[in-house]
Amino acid sequence: MTRQRKAKSNKKARRDSLYGYAFVAPLCTGLILFLLFPLVFAFIVSFTDYTMYSGSNFFDFNFRFVGFAQYAKAFSNENFLRSMLNAVINCLGVPVGILLSVILTNLLISNKRGSLVFRTIYYLPTVCGSVIITFIWQWLFNLVPQWLGLQGELNMLDKNHFMLSMIIMGVWSGIGTSVLLLYSSMKGVDAALYESAQIDGANAFNRLYHITLPQISPVMFYILFTGILGSFQDFARFQVMGSNAPSLYKLMPVWEIYRQVTDAGDLALASAMGIILGVIIIAISALQFAVSKLWVKD
Repeated sequence: MTRQRKAKSNKKARRDSLYGYAFVAPLCTGLILFLLFPLVFAFIVSFTDYTMYSGSNFFDFNFRFVGFAQYAKAFSNENFLRSMLNAVINCLGVPVGILLSVILTNLLISNKRGSLVFRTIYYLPTVCGSVIITFIWQWLFNLVPQWLGLQGELNMLDKNHFMLSMIIMGVWSGIGTSVLLLYSSMKGVDAALYESAQIDGANAFNRLYHITLPQISPVMFYILFTGILGSFQDFARFQVMGSNAPSLYKLMPVWEIYRQVTDAGDLALASAMGIILGVIIIAISALQFAVSKLWVKD
């Protein structure tokens, strides 16, 4: 009987394992086909001279390995280096967005009347298509000089104001999600902390600085972390706002990688640029986690 029970138990365990593998198989297949394989493929190609328009298939192995030549070429590419600088400038909008979100969320918490309506209004840009929003902002930026009576003197989309315009648009687009996350976090702060501080004579600013911000710091870190990563991978709205004209002040890293593939067919150089961008993003992520220990409350 003991052997029969053990055999039956093993059979059931194998069947349960098969069910488990069957359920995770689609996800694993997708990860292998659309994440792992492209990553390995790009890494290999980045060390070759392969181009898409060479007249041969990659698997014909009609290419030669050139070592780090493509990486050297990427670091000497003026467009790619400028796109990295633009990405860093684009990141400046992230802390500004967090600051505005904290202020707005604190106002919503303090004044409950109509907070649901305002939260809905703030969140609306998040559910709208980025291309449509970019076209709307492009129209607005063209109207601003007319409203200010500076038509012909001020161009919000020229090289002197383009990044500022994109930062303004980025802050507006991302503030809805930030407010929603911060609102939920602030609502979870223990009310007894505010009551104790108020009894001790702490004003509204002191309560915000010494109680609210430390308590919501993990959510702020999440918004900062994802915001900076998103800023380095920004692509669609820059392409649309820039009218697909890749001037230096409009370029972003992903856009430049895209151009290397579509315009020049230089898949090897594009792969090297993609690997460099990935390494930079990983380094920035590691730095953020290291620095977070200084200000994020556990």
